[in-house]
Amino acid sequence: MDEVKIWALDGDSKVTPLASKDQTDTESLLEETLVRNPDLLIPGLRLVGRQTPTDGGPLDLLGVDEDGRLVVFELKRGMLSRDAVAQIIDYASDLDAKTDVALAEHIAANSGVGGIEGIEDFEEWYGENTDGQSLDSLRPLRLFLIGLGADERTERMVRFLAANTGMDISLLTFHGFAYDGKTLLARQVEVEAVAEPGPRRRRRPTAEERRERLKKKIDDSGMSETFGAVERMFETNWPGFRKYPTSLGLSIRFKNRSFSRIDPWKGGVTIVFFGRAKALCLDEFRQPVEEIRYETWPRNREPLDDPRTEIQFQFTAEEWEQHRGSMYALTKAVYQGWKNSGQ
Repeated sequence: MDEVKIWALDGDSKVTPLASKDQTDTESLLEETLVRNPDLLIPGLRLVGRQTPTDGGPLDLLGVDEDGRLVVFELKRGMLSRDAVAQIIDYASDLDAKTDVALAEHIAANSGVGGIEGIEDFEEWYGENTDGQSLDSLRPLRLFLIGLGADERTERMVRFLAANTGMDISLLTFHGFAYDGKTLLARQVEVEAVAEPGPRRRRRPTAEERRERLKKKIDDSGMSETFGAVERMFETNWPGFRKYPTSLGLSIRFKNRSFSRIDPWKGGVTIVFFGRAKALCLDEFRQPVEEIRYETWPRNREPLDDPRTEIQFQFTAEEWEQHRGSMYALTKAVYQGWKNSGQ
């Protein structure tokens, strides 16, 4: 890797070489600077994770680019070595092995860490930030190795992977310089992924296509009648709400934010209440939690004391009839809480 140098020019064309900052000083600034200014990594990048867990260990940063693709970043505070190449492939392969739904749930469950925005429903967030693209547009994943330099072996390995395997992998280095009492940061592209021909953006599904996919999922569940009854409950108790079909189910929204979702599954229906709905009338959730079968997301969380945990009440057709009154009362309480909150 060639040494990076920067010169300051004055009005008389006088050239002053800038001194490189001590590497330790640059190390301490780099990660936090990138978290606060993700455009330094990729223009238009939105970070969705920091220290996101994988089977290989926590990955440093996770983002979504302008095309809606998921981007994995491995940062090294010092010089990048060959171990970093194996590490980022390990992280990315673990994420890529997940289904679209599992990947979305994993991202949401581990968001909100280290200055990264908390995301309650990643599929909803993704659709709103990518003009309605579906979750399959997250792939193929992009990989970026970031450091204060890279040894020749690492650069050679990344260049080989980028040129010969079809893997979208790049290598960036940053260099700090002192000037007029400030730290200047220089970004250098050491290896850039080989661009694929043609447009990368996938056609987003139309509203009609989303509705048809959801209808098929409901029909396949054998729960059309119960699903319809739950939907009518929201129509009755949440006037003015909007419905948005997703790959999971039917999102129930106020002012473009999901408060609930109806998910069909083989032999049953799940009514999901997100944390923002729960916060509107927390006490009214206590009795249903004691009486009705439920799960939480993230899994095995305390359903009431943890404000970000969503509650997923699960019903067979018989269980729905048994607990219909409780659900009607709960949805009315959520709506009244929403009105009282002034939203």
